[in-house]
Amino acid sequence: MKISEGTLDYPSGLDSIFVLARKVNDFMPVHMYNLTEAALLRAGKKLSGSKVAILGWAFISNSDDARNPPSEPYRDLLVDAGCTVDVHDPYVSDYPGVDISHELSDVMMGADVIAILTGHDEYFSLDAGVLKGLMGQERPVIVDGRNMVNADGFIGAGFVYKGIGRGDKNNHLMNDHS
Repeated sequence: MKISEGTLDYPSGLDSIFVLARKVNDFMPVHMYNLTEAALLRAGKKLSGSKVAILGWAFISNSDDARNPPSEPYRDLLVDAGCTVDVHDPYVSDYPGVDISHELSDVMMGADVIAILTGHDEYFSLDAGVLKGLMGQERPVIVDGRNMVNADGFIGAGFVYKGIGRGDKNNHLMNDHS
């Protein structure tokens, strides 16, 4: 079949790769929410009444660009489910209707879940033992939306781990196979 100049060599009637990518991006906050709920259940908790510490409000790593952040619909889903949500971002100072802390330890205190939504450099050096101590939870949860942390290290420290595109990494390191 000969393609005419100026026509797109792509199956007709299907979303373009750009539209498909947008749909995937729009779904990610829902996916993160589902991962959060599944991880909490594994830890023996429910969404309602849990405290979630969101790490990263900005859309772009190491910037203060908070236009249309995926963290906003994720936060809204959590709040609607009865969660308390605290947000940390080292670059974003303020956002309408959201309190953003620059102190990581303040956001971690008493949290049931850490949810990493932005790939800020400082999140690469998160220490599982220190965070677990700040959280004060026997079975804390980490949902790594940017694949920033060493999953095995966090699981070994007692965390329930969920990450985007990583499958269930918990079983091979946890003694209780829950």
